[in-house]
Amino acid sequence: MELIENLLQLLVTFAGACLAGFAYWKSRAQKYFLLFCFYGCFALGALYWTLYLLLFGATPRVFYVSEFGWVASMIFLRILQATLASQDEHSFRSRRAWLAPAFGVPLLAFYCAFGDILSNLIWCGIMIGLSYCAIRGLSYADTQTGAARNMRWFHIGVLCFVYAEYLLWTAGCFWPDTSLASPTFWCDMLLTLTILGLLPAVRKAVDA
Repeated sequence: MELIENLLQLLVTFAGACLAGFAYWKSRAQKYFLLFCFYGCFALGALYWTLYLLLFGATPRVFYVSEFGWVASMIFLRILQATLASQDEHSFRSRRAWLAPAFGVPLLAFYCAFGDILSNLIWCGIMIGLSYCAIRGLSYADTQTGAARNMRWFHIGVLCFVYAEYLLWTAGCFWPDTSLASPTFWCDMLLTLTILGLLPAVRKAVDA
C-alpha cells in the first residue's frame, strides 16, 4: 500500500507540474512558474522514494534525498504565498494568525519525541510560517469584496495542505503501518487531494 500511495502522489504532483508549466507557458505569469517549482520539487522527492520502494521493496534508509526535494517545494510554496499577497495583505494584522504557532509549537515538541530534532524543527518551522501567512491572508480576504475575495481559496488550500501534513505526521507516530486499514494511509490520501487542490486555488488567486 505504501507503494500505491507514493505512486499516486507522484502522478498527482507530476500532473500538477505539467499543468502549471503549461499555464506559465501560456500566460508567462510568475505565479505559475513558482507553482511549477512547488509541484516539480515535490514530484522529484516522491520519485526517489517510489523508485527505492520499487527496486528494494523497503522504505529508503537515507530519506534525506527525498526530504531535500520536499523542503524545497515548501520553500517555493512560501515564495508563492508572498508573491500572490498584495502590499496591503502583507501589512495586515490579525490576531487569529497566532493560532499557527499556538497549534504548531506543541506539535513540534510532540514530534521531537518521535524523530530527529533538526528535521522536525525545519518542517514544523516551515508549516508554522505557511499557516501563519495563510490565516492572516484569509482574514484579510474576508474584508475584501469582488474578485479580491478569490484569494481566500488559495489561503484555504494552503491551510488544508498544512493541516493534512500535521495529520499525517501525527498518525504516523501512532500507526507507522501503511496498510489499507491504517489511518496513516488515508491521511496520506488526504494530503494528495490537498496537493491537487492547490492548482485550481492558485488559478482563482491569479484571477483576483
